[in-house]
Amino acid sequence: MAIVLPYRTEPRLLWQVLEYAKGKGVDRDTLEARLGSGEALREALNALEQLGLIERGDGAEIRLTDAGNRLAYAESPEERQRKLRAVLLRYPPYGVPLERAAAEGWSAIESAWLERIWQVDLRLGQPRNRVEEARTLFFRLAEEAGFGTFRRGVRGQPSRLVLSPDFADQLAAARELLAESSATTARADQAEKPEQPMLSPAIMLPGSSPIALTITVDMSTWELEKIEAFLRMVGLLPLR
Repeated sequence: MAIVLPYRTEPRLLWQVLEYAKGKGVDRDTLEARLGSGEALREALNALEQLGLIERGDGAEIRLTDAGNRLAYAESPEERQRKLRAVLLRYPPYGVPLERAAAEGWSAIESAWLERIWQVDLRLGQPRNRVEEARTLFFRLAEEAGFGTFRRGVRGQPSRLVLSPDFADQLAAARELLAESSATTARADQAEKPEQPMLSPAIMLPGSSPIALTITVDMSTWELEKIEAFLRMVGLLPLR
């Protein structure tokens, strides 16, 4: 999926969409009936899709991804903040400036610096008007996650995110949460795959009449001594 910077929506609307999409999902018509059919909803869906929180089918159905479920079913505001930090860190246009700010020891992320990361370092090639509004949404989401406080530009001061004193620790915890989520997903995917028995090729037994024999081995138990004894018995391995 091509990167299209989220903009022209607000965190409150993102949470509402996540709430409606819990369980079996929700269709676009239902969302429009409850939340309105304007640009804000369209861009909220784009933001959630960019952040990997929802997926849209061929029709109008909207479902939560695994990450979306973890965020939507957070049991407390503190847990939701922790989950949101991991979501923001995983999305490159957000994760790269967050990581770089931590590495360079910044106390704030300013709007001009953020635009440079997006347009020069990441080469996103986004329209200028989109970048300007996308910065605001980034700052607001980062504030929601507890990474810092959003300060709007006034009296010659640029818009910026003043980072929390424990920003580096928050980022480290978000990395650990991402690693745990990836490991859990990998284990779940492995568990869903049916176990395939290992089949040996046909072997020839001693004697005048050739017999084709196929051996099915249950490798989940790894009873190597029994396997070896059987292979010696049928002549595949030499007797001791």
